[in-house]
Amino acid sequence: MNTNLSDAAPRPDNVPADRVIDFNLHQPVPGGKSVHEFWRDMIAKADHAVMWTPHNGGHWLVTEPGLCESILADSDHFSSRVVIVPRDPMGETYSNFIPLSLDPPQHGPYRKVLNDNLGPRQVNAMKDAIRDLTVELIAGFREKGHCDFKEDFAEQLPVRIFMKIVNLPEEDLPRLKYLADQFTRPDGSIAFPDVEKGFRDYIGPVISARRGKEGTDLITRIANAEVNGKPLSDADAQNLSIQALVGGLDTVVNLLSFVFSYLATHDDLRRTLASDPAKIDEAMTEFLRRFPVVSDSREARQDIDLDGVTIRKNDMIMASTIPIAMSEESNPDALDFRFDRKVRRHSVFGRGAHTCPGMHLARLELKVVLTEWFARIPEFRLAKGAHLSFSSGIVATVDPFVLEWDV
Repeated sequence: MNTNLSDAAPRPDNVPADRVIDFNLHQPVPGGKSVHEFWRDMIAKADHAVMWTPHNGGHWLVTEPGLCESILADSDHFSSRVVIVPRDPMGETYSNFIPLSLDPPQHGPYRKVLNDNLGPRQVNAMKDAIRDLTVELIAGFREKGHCDFKEDFAEQLPVRIFMKIVNLPEEDLPRLKYLADQFTRPDGSIAFPDVEKGFRDYIGPVISARRGKEGTDLITRIANAEVNGKPLSDADAQNLSIQALVGGLDTVVNLLSFVFSYLATHDDLRRTLASDPAKIDEAMTEFLRRFPVVSDSREARQDIDLDGVTIRKNDMIMASTIPIAMSEESNPDALDFRFDRKVRRHSVFGRGAHTCPGMHLARLELKVVLTEWFARIPEFRLAKGAHLSFSSGIVATVDPFVLEWDV
């Protein structure tokens, strides 16, 4: 592996020289590759299942799918207190937010507050609103013959739906989306502690105003929730609300962008779904397998031997969801989209106690979007001269791209 590194943390004495890999989660994806191609190549070139990178403060990196799955699910040995690299300041700041930064059993009562509001019954009640907004957005650009997919659609639908779930005004979206993006893909335009302050300055007064009030929206329910028989403190209510906002304003935006950039560049698949909408459900399962976007980390709770090396207590170890789906061991021809897979191994929504609470909403939004889009714009492509580029980070993304179609 390439070990000619700059701006690197010193190699600790528990890291053998042959475990060092040049990997930086927060750098642009190199060589015109997609995020998933980049990870697939890195997995193939890694000399061991557990590597170590000096970037982002220095952390372990798991490339083997079974180990990724076990680490994500094993809260006894790997804590979620810090789930983001670098630990300082990003990870330590993010560790304030719950329930993601809590381990069982402390995690359970806080997670229940989210589950009770984002379960299948609550999400299915929003199906008409999701469909109506999808149709409205498509109608706004269909006759133009083109759209900036992220700006005109992917950054509109899921975030506007989520703003309904939390009952916040849509005019506040730019402010909140900017802050959410700085958590998952910081661009250096704002210091990380100021991102947290920006969220708290916004959400604190909202929570105070909703204390003791009736309401079915998520933030009102958080503001009036009880955990272990006691009302949530202001700090805990803020932390839980911020965690919900970061997840709700980012992840599905990027899933939709990956799916539609792929459809725009794969004619046979696009035309199959356009001509046979009955295949959309099956396609959804493969899209979810093909496009994991989240790269979580964990903090070792004790010294532990793993893949022939010693992970020391408090070491950071990244167990991304991407290697689980991109490994040939998991899914032969992993980069290919295949309807005929008998087994689809992935953890696109995470694993264990921290499985994504918004997974039911994400599935429903993807299904509605595919159904309504193909009913109205069955044939589309990347705009002439356009090319796709990708950004890595805690949540990977496709950079803005333009679609076009004949009218």
